[in-house]
Amino acid sequence: MPHSTRTKRPSPLTQKRLQVTDDDGWTHVTTGGNARRTVRGTKGSKKTSSLHGAGAMAMTEDVESDPVLSPAEAPGRLTLEELQAQYAAHRDTWTGSETWNKLEKVLDERAQLAQDESSGLGAVDRIVCIGLGSPSGFLRDGWVDRRSVSMYQLAALERIKEKIGSSVPVYAQDPVFNTLDCALLDAMGITVVEHPVGFESVTRNTLLFCPGAERKHLELVLPSNPGFVFGGPLENTESDVIQTFVGKMGSRALEPFTSNEHAFWTTRLYFREEEEENDEVES
Repeated sequence: MPHSTRTKRPSPLTQKRLQVTDDDGWTHVTTGGNARRTVRGTKGSKKTSSLHGAGAMAMTEDVESDPVLSPAEAPGRLTLEELQAQYAAHRDTWTGSETWNKLEKVLDERAQLAQDESSGLGAVDRIVCIGLGSPSGFLRDGWVDRRSVSMYQLAALERIKEKIGSSVPVYAQDPVFNTLDCALLDAMGITVVEHPVGFESVTRNTLLFCPGAERKHLELVLPSNPGFVFGGPLENTESDVIQTFVGKMGSRALEPFTSNEHAFWTTRLYFREEEEENDEVES
């Protein structure tokens, strides 16, 4: 039998896909051994914002050297209408949950106290959202899928805004926001701001919504003493700045969210207590 003299092409090596979780809890699926988060340098211009009010902290120089993530990559055929439909389903699930039912009651209690002028608690005049993540896309070079987490957190943000008052402005900052994310947020009346405007816009009358914020960012914004913080847990962080803030606040733990436990894992609502109050914090 004749033998072929044609040289066989070497078969390509099968690359095993690895799943890697980094220090911030992001899960990366990669075909190589070096999963990484795509970063880009921050803009060199030092930008000021008209959002700054009395008590806002200027911190442009502190955060400008930080690298930031690139915008997330949405599926190519995903439209705004489809994204809105996906979000509506997540919002309905959140609204019908026991987690929101219990949180809503706590918000009602705090709102009642804030109406008492002698309490000194003050009213919320803005909501600042830090680190929401992308409701529509994956991070580049990583295939990080946290879309459902972001949508549930966005639903919580929207419901909290409705409880506080529809006229209260909401600002959201996250470098992973893409065009679809910005369109979705804009349609909801949420203003997307660039780094570091969100950090600089936190005041004593701010509700800081930050379930996905990193410790280094919390250390920048918490000295502004926001009246409410939705995020955490802030206890036992080994940060003097964060622990000083926690020592002045009361808090309530969220009921476990069974539809997606990762969306609000150990999240708490922190609120300013009256100086004379010594309420016991729920565990």
